[in-house]
Amino acid sequence: MNRITGHHLILEQLNRQVQQDAISHAYLFSGIAGIGKKKMALDFAKTILCQGQDPPCGQCPACKQIDRGIYPDLQVISSETSIKIAQVREMISSLAVKPLSGEKRIIIIDDAATMTVEAQNSLLKSLEEPFSYNLFILLTQTPEVLLPTIRSRCQIYHFKPLKPLEVAAILQKETSFSETEISEVLAPAKGSVEKAMYLLNHADILEERVAILRELYLLLKGDLQKIFTLSERLSSDKSKSQEMLDFLILWFYEVSLCKKGFALPDGEEAGKVHEAFVKILKDEKIEAINRTLFEMMERMKYNINLNLQWEKTFIQIIKIQKG
Repeated sequence: MNRITGHHLILEQLNRQVQQDAISHAYLFSGIAGIGKKKMALDFAKTILCQGQDPPCGQCPACKQIDRGIYPDLQVISSETSIKIAQVREMISSLAVKPLSGEKRIIIIDDAATMTVEAQNSLLKSLEEPFSYNLFILLTQTPEVLLPTIRSRCQIYHFKPLKPLEVAAILQKETSFSETEISEVLAPAKGSVEKAMYLLNHADILEERVAILRELYLLLKGDLQKIFTLSERLSSDKSKSQEMLDFLILWFYEVSLCKKGFALPDGEEAGKVHEAFVKILKDEKIEAINRTLFEMMERMKYNINLNLQWEKTFIQIIKIQKG
């Protein structure tokens, strides 16, 4: 797993478990999107299943099949909306059969927090009474959404955002963007390679963020018409809506840090826009607004009317501000 950028402590601990034959039956990798959780899970799988002398060798049949997504004893479960009980039951039906190629069958559940409660309960028995040859790796941005009984049966590793230099190194290696272009997205990417790539490929998104913050500031100052203009602006596209929601949650977190006199993550300096929001918001109101945005995040997992839900969210935010 030496190809992984960052997360050195987690890397060392997982490598040590493989070397000491002390692998757990279930892991939970948590952290924001785009920081290497899935890459670590796949390389961990390769290290366990590799048939070469120095795992992961990248050259043996197992490593090559994993890279191509066709290794018979590695399954990745995911969904763009939510992971339903039928998907989990289908996976569980194969667990009693021993692996076809190696000594382990590895199941990676991507964005595990999108599992319905029924799907989580269905998975629980397999975590409580695991076969020795099955290994689960759950990936999520929001571990608190998972059932406590699921979390308690996993070894939990929290992945911190990558450092700006680490993100830059990956982008320089894997893209053709210039150093100047890359440097402009490092701060707003907040340690996520995925977000940095998105910003590099959507140069207009930074301008859009500035416009959104301008309208949101006016809303908090009492311009109720912004409820509707913001809602319409944020509901034209679901992926854009999700990206902007993530940005707003991070934004109010930064405003909260500024309000309390703490430094921003990765040494980033607070700007005039941060200061403007700090002046018109109280600590408890910032926390309440972020709770409202997290509630919107939960609703986003389902097939909702985006415009209506954003309107409800902004109405709640203005109530918090006025209260």
